[in-house]
Amino acid sequence: MANMSWKFLPGVFVALLTIGLVSGSMVIIAPPKGMATYPEVIAGVGSDGAGGFVVVVPFNLTTNGTPVVPGAWIGDFYPNGSLKWSENVKGASLHPSPRILRATANGSILLIGQSDWGNHTDIWVIKLDGDGKLLWSKDYLLNVNPGWIMTVDDVVQAGNQILIATHVDSFRENEQVTVPVVLALDENGKILWAREYRIPHGPRELYSTAIGKVRDGYYLILHDERNWHYMRLDKEGNPIGMWEVTSSLKGFFIKSALSLGNTVYFLGGSSNGTVLGAIVGNSTIWAKRYTLIPEKTCTEKRENVTVLSTKTSTTEPAPILTASNGHLIFQLPIVEAFRLTCNGLNSTYAIIKTNTMGTVVDSFVAVTEGKDVKEIVPLGDFGEPEGVSANGNSFIALWRETTASGAMLHFRGFAIVSNFGIKPSGPEIKGYNFNIEVHPVQVLLTPGPDVKSNELGIRVVDEPVTFEKTKELPARIITIEDSPKESICGPGIILLLSLLATLRRRG
Repeated sequence: MANMSWKFLPGVFVALLTIGLVSGSMVIIAPPKGMATYPEVIAGVGSDGAGGFVVVVPFNLTTNGTPVVPGAWIGDFYPNGSLKWSENVKGASLHPSPRILRATANGSILLIGQSDWGNHTDIWVIKLDGDGKLLWSKDYLLNVNPGWIMTVDDVVQAGNQILIATHVDSFRENEQVTVPVVLALDENGKILWAREYRIPHGPRELYSTAIGKVRDGYYLILHDERNWHYMRLDKEGNPIGMWEVTSSLKGFFIKSALSLGNTVYFLGGSSNGTVLGAIVGNSTIWAKRYTLIPEKTCTEKRENVTVLSTKTSTTEPAPILTASNGHLIFQLPIVEAFRLTCNGLNSTYAIIKTNTMGTVVDSFVAVTEGKDVKEIVPLGDFGEPEGVSANGNSFIALWRETTASGAMLHFRGFAIVSNFGIKPSGPEIKGYNFNIEVHPVQVLLTPGPDVKSNELGIRVVDEPVTFEKTKELPARIITIEDSPKESICGPGIILLLSLLATLRRRG
């Protein structure tokens, strides 16, 4: 690596390091110079159903504003970090192309986007099998009048169904309003139902958070500017009950959820830390708060004054709560910058594994060394968890950093592919001993307002898409032989995936 010129790297790159049980090689996936992405620098992460992990990276514009055909790069990785296959997906020639917003994988792979022909209120769904073969591609044109802007909030593969939760900003009676919209499809893309939801005489802005299926219907978690709501739907999507979710925690909110049987697990946060809980029926059966406490921190004496460890933190959780082999797995959203050593703060990356009652059964915590890691490629001071997927005891977890420079937003991200029993060790990132404090918290469901639901008309268009093996657009793969001595992570199976991207804000 020492003889490699980093000037060679363009605007977006992925660095994979597989060491220990894998050969000491480095793979960089580099788009053409000038390529940029929208904020969804990583659209999704999931399981390919065969022990591997799928990562989807959308591509849209060049930095000089020259448009390219939108689409996505899909990479399928083995649990040791090596690449199974990769594909570019984009619209067919002379046809619109999907601007990919979200992606999910659970055996099959779903790409959720919108047409690149202006601000349509449409949802473009592309379904692939676990090997990347196209199954179908359809664009759903929703009759939300007058439609303005559609935002995709959550996508779930629930058995043989596909659930998409969105919200639409539009104008009604000369006022801007935001309404949640849910689209339910079968596994072949046939529409089961599509509805919008409003609270009469309630807030003008209501957003979707999470959608899922339970045995007797569905659940939908909504929020306005201050309140969080849990709603139950029947099998046709009609609302049958609404509850307000409240907590004594300051700044409580919900970010994601998933269901196992009739139990709905929710992941959220507060000013006090990460919150995980479970709902059955119309009540919370348990809720717990999780925080990381390092076993050792820096104690430095300066002029007869002892300086204790300091830390900074964020409580923004990852957008993904996942389940594997009956366990719940999530990234601890408090990505701390601890003073573990006396020469600087340490960025901490943590994944927690619990049983279905929220009891911690395992964890993975890695930290950067206490120094100016922003000067070290590819690591940096990343603070936003992007998502996690797991197969048994192996997992892939992604983080990103967002910085602003004038009118430009810059995104940088990396992923760790590892096993809960393996700790990285090296000059720039290593394992560290942390205690995980778990405290029961109060999260209540109280009867909420009535909800009005309207059925939406939809026109479905079968849209062609093309696939090509990764060549020049949007990524290429370069393998560089390396020795374990020179690799930054030491023994074990660990993957560092770095994505540098720039985004031109759309007017």
